[in-house]
Amino acid sequence: MAQLNIVKTSDVQPQNIRGLPKEAGQIKKIIATERFFFNVDEIAPGYSPHHWHKHDQYVHEGIKVEYPADFEEIYFVLSGTGVIQWKTESGEVQEQQVGPGDTIHMPPDVVEHQLLNNGTQKIRIAVVGVPPPKRTPIK
Repeated sequence: MAQLNIVKTSDVQPQNIRGLPKEAGQIKKIIATERFFFNVDEIAPGYSPHHWHKHDQYVHEGIKVEYPADFEEIYFVLSGTGVIQWKTESGEVQEQQVGPGDTIHMPPDVVEHQLLNNGTQKIRIAVVGVPPPKRTPIK
């Protein structure tokens, strides 16, 4: 039988948002298993935790990150406000305001998108992704 795992958020080392300084916000990678990951992200006004992207692949700091074809992601807004933006197949940008209690679901093969903090305070989101992307060091 598996043991219960309790993680105190205060014990998790925050990481800077990919490619941005600490002032932009930070990500706390709470739990990552072979089946899912769970993060808590805090993003400063004017920033996004992940600029315009699709769930395919990218390279960062010598690591190639590849998303599985069936990858899904959920953002749950804990506090603050922002705008989720996405591009239609014709490239037109659509957007919708989000705030505390709102959930954003990105299904497999989701269009290019980003969550932008357009508010005046940090936006704090819980993030779950399944199955997690494969990370391979580039030699």
